[in-house]
Amino acid sequence: MLVSGCGAKKTENTDAAGIPAVVSSSQTEEKSVPELRYGLLKKLSEQVGKAVSGGNWEELSSLFSDGKRKEYSADALKKAFAEVSGETVRFEEGCPVAGEDVSGGIALLAGEAGTYEAAFVCDDNYALTSLSFAKRNMEVNTESTDEYEETEITAGNAPKIHGILTLPREVSDAPVAVLLPEEIDDAMNESGSNADFRKDLAHGLAENGIASVRFDMRCYEDPLVSSVFGIDFARMIGQDFAAVVHSLELYPVNAAKIIYVGHGVGGTLGYAAVSHHFELDGGLVLLNSPYTEDGVHLFQRSAWLEEEAAEEALKLLGEEETDYSAEAAGYPLSWWKKWQSLGALYYTRQVAIPILILQAEDDGMIYFKKDYESWKSQKGSNVTMKSIPKLGHDLKNAEGKFEPTVAEDIAAWVRGEDINKKKTGTGGKS
Repeated sequence: MLVSGCGAKKTENTDAAGIPAVVSSSQTEEKSVPELRYGLLKKLSEQVGKAVSGGNWEELSSLFSDGKRKEYSADALKKAFAEVSGETVRFEEGCPVAGEDVSGGIALLAGEAGTYEAAFVCDDNYALTSLSFAKRNMEVNTESTDEYEETEITAGNAPKIHGILTLPREVSDAPVAVLLPEEIDDAMNESGSNADFRKDLAHGLAENGIASVRFDMRCYEDPLVSSVFGIDFARMIGQDFAAVVHSLELYPVNAAKIIYVGHGVGGTLGYAAVSHHFELDGGLVLLNSPYTEDGVHLFQRSAWLEEEAAEEALKLLGEEETDYSAEAAGYPLSWWKKWQSLGALYYTRQVAIPILILQAEDDGMIYFKKDYESWKSQKGSNVTMKSIPKLGHDLKNAEGKFEPTVAEDIAAWVRGEDINKKKTGTGGKS
């Protein structure tokens, strides 16, 4: 969307937010349209945040378009925020959200019990059309031992997401792994149903000389991202991942040897990730990852949908004039289309870096025999495969702890060792 009235004659008219409804030609000469749009959205997000923190509900209601002002009355706004936070808050930061299909922003508000957000969408005249409140998930607990040290990091567009960098002690210039989870709304420590999967893996890797970074997925830390701004892969996943990867050169790690390590679907997506990010040349590791012929079926499996849903999406995507706002199984075709472009098989010929595929034989969520045999069909000279008996999808051993030999195998493989000749506590075969 463009700023309305761009190039028109300057007027003094302003909307309810006090933002010029018309931009003069002289202004456009000084700043580009994207810059103006970003600045106006930032100003609007600041106005929203200050109105909420000051309890100025009438003022906040006045920022809405005429058709929405009754729905978002002062009393309705006050009640909605009280249901999320019963405390006094202070305004911290206004964060514009400017995409091809949406204009809006997020106002961050700090209270004693945590950080809250007010997320809004506006029309072409910068009048609000919706506003939602939520408490952000921002808990970061670092741990340090004699073998590793952890530090909190932030990355991504504002509002930034949080993560943890784990550094092995007494190891200089260590390779660094970026740990990706199974689901797009996982917290930094978890992956799928295992609340400590990425934390345990990070600690195991550090004990074997490999640094790592794990981070909150945007849909976890920012609970309103999809409901307010719509389902957008770049906004929900891609931008934060890229920011984390590009920030690694700022830390005491070997940024020339970055390894992608993904669990479940997060592993299969690694083929697309490493093909688009040349910085990830240290290797690609898939842990209990599903094999599918295309990205549409990959999303179908990740979302636990019936196969008919993927077939329906593929049929609709194959039409000459596809309506990307139409839905299949409750998801817009634009979302299915993005996943279609992320299928691993599209990229296998382009990925020449070392690849490690580890799959647990007792995995109840991945079709072990079918998936593992299918991955073998893609095996080349750069691919190492190993199946591990007596382990399930979350890679916990009989004692209920993360199996340490998994991290040992990854580290040995990074060093160039043949892990299929190495004896491990659980055994394993290629």
